[in-house]
Amino acid sequence: MKIALLILLISFISVSLSIAQSFADSLEYLEQKQQVNFLFSNFDKLLDTYYLSTGFNLKGNYSNISLGVFENFRSTVFKSTTQSIRDEQYLTITGKYQLAENYNFGISANSTNLSDDRNTLLNKTKINYLTLFSEVQLTNDILISPFGGYSTNLQVGEDDNGPVYGFEGSANNLSFPDFTINSLFKFKNEDILPRRNLLRYFDLSVNNPFNPSVTNLVSGRFTSSRKDFYFPADSIISSTFDIVNNIESRTETNYFAEDKLRYRKLFGNVDFEISGTINWRTIERDKRYKSAEVQSPTIFDTNIEELRLSLGSTLFYRTGSLNSSLSFNFGERDEKHITQNFEGADPIFYEQRSELESRKNNNSTRATIAYTGDYDFSRTDRLLFSLYYNKLRYDTPSEDNDDDRDEILSIARLRYSKNLSPFFQAFINTEVTLRHIVYLFASRSSNNNINRVLRLAAGGYYQGTNVSSLNTFEVSANYTVYDFEDLTSSLRSISFRQFIATDSSRISLSNRFAFVITGYIKLSEQADLNWGEFAERPTRFLQEIFAIPKIMLTYNSAWFGIGLRYFSLNTFKYDELTRIPDTRYLSYGPLVQIMYNVIGSLNLLIDGWYEFISINNIPGRERANFVMKLNWNF
Repeated sequence: MKIALLILLISFISVSLSIAQSFADSLEYLEQKQQVNFLFSNFDKLLDTYYLSTGFNLKGNYSNISLGVFENFRSTVFKSTTQSIRDEQYLTITGKYQLAENYNFGISANSTNLSDDRNTLLNKTKINYLTLFSEVQLTNDILISPFGGYSTNLQVGEDDNGPVYGFEGSANNLSFPDFTINSLFKFKNEDILPRRNLLRYFDLSVNNPFNPSVTNLVSGRFTSSRKDFYFPADSIISSTFDIVNNIESRTETNYFAEDKLRYRKLFGNVDFEISGTINWRTIERDKRYKSAEVQSPTIFDTNIEELRLSLGSTLFYRTGSLNSSLSFNFGERDEKHITQNFEGADPIFYEQRSELESRKNNNSTRATIAYTGDYDFSRTDRLLFSLYYNKLRYDTPSEDNDDDRDEILSIARLRYSKNLSPFFQAFINTEVTLRHIVYLFASRSSNNNINRVLRLAAGGYYQGTNVSSLNTFEVSANYTVYDFEDLTSSLRSISFRQFIATDSSRISLSNRFAFVITGYIKLSEQADLNWGEFAERPTRFLQEIFAIPKIMLTYNSAWFGIGLRYFSLNTFKYDELTRIPDTRYLSYGPLVQIMYNVIGSLNLLIDGWYEFISINNIPGRERANFVMKLNWNF
């Protein structure tokens, strides 16, 4: 009976499709964690865009047989003067049969389908493959899964078929006397000739505790991914090689290594951590068919080489009332763009392409210092403070590139909160940001500027028996001052100031009924600025109001709401200091909400509103908006 069920399962899956791999380091056949059954569906209709995402994950075990199905369908419809539709579908179906205690045999079908009615290069793509796989438990800590099958691939009207094969595995908490190892690895080939897609992935971490207070963590990662794409061949390539589409191979290889040393209780309440990382990445783009008859620099292939080095350290100081950390990081990055020559190519075009690519070469250094701390004066008083300083130096070796610059960014934040009573907490928050950009060449120096941002916010949260309310008030000023503004215009620099008041309140009218309001008022002013005299000439003013008052009914785990949604945006111009109305946008209409939530099981949200829209006091459109989100774990 079990064999018959297995044969029936294989026959069913062999005509099915499945999901494509989303991340290079994700394993397809070995489950890294226990998955639950769930169903989800999200639908948004906002303005002229409709978006639907729906799917499910089903898993079940029947004696020695386990089954799994995952499906996700996404559709986006945009309606304007023209209508466009983009559909994506991902499907996975797997089945496993336990032949022995440490050995499973299974089958998996995978598919990705993309359809776009716009006239784009990849408006229709399909990737389908069917594989047989096994799971072998070599030891309690090491699991490996070889697989092999057949793949079909459709891209820009080209159908390619071929074998897909490889293996993946994991080592979890592999213990030795002095250290512990964790690892993930994967090898995959997809030979859909004349194209090939390849994946190599290896991740390793070694945890070596010298003693309870000192730990050394060494980690490394290697990834290599090759993808072959079709693109239209030009007339010369097409006639020379008798092809319609050329093939470009994009191969990205990444080497990463990190060593992290942790000291606990280094000095009393002080912990210390130091780490160093190195990251080497290359990107190679190769065209399959090339001809020296093509008189253009674009015929040459290019590579990118990138090297990153960084060193960081952090001090942690913790007591009963103070929790703080001080960190320092320094990193260097070097990026090179290289042009690949080929036999018979015109050296003049090669030099042109090499020069164009060399302009992209760059190297940079970045240093960062950051401090964060929170101090509890008492059970009711807390002070939070943070300071961040970052310096970037960006250089371009090419004489034809004038983007060399230095940047300095400093951010300081201070927040004080106090519980004035068991029902009310008040806070005040201030933030200062300073950013200075200096271009080193005269051709770009007119863009040198200093940006200063000041923010001050205050508010409070009240939680009573029948009333709860969260209110914030914030004022901010943003000044951008150019270093050489006097050379061009005395009013080239700009300022932007803003006031925001937000409110979110709830008044319980009874055990089941409540009045809820959320909203904000935002006032903004933009002006030309003369920083030397600190004089402004206002140019634009914006007034924005948003509010949703509603009545809520609570019944068991469900909430029902009905109310009004209001939004207005008024803009003004200036004649000297006189404010003149410019544009007026108004949207209002009824709103309905339904929410149902059972923690860990079912979550449903339905939010819909109908709006009447007028622009410059001229009644215009009417529009319905609808949002639905459903998540069900079972």
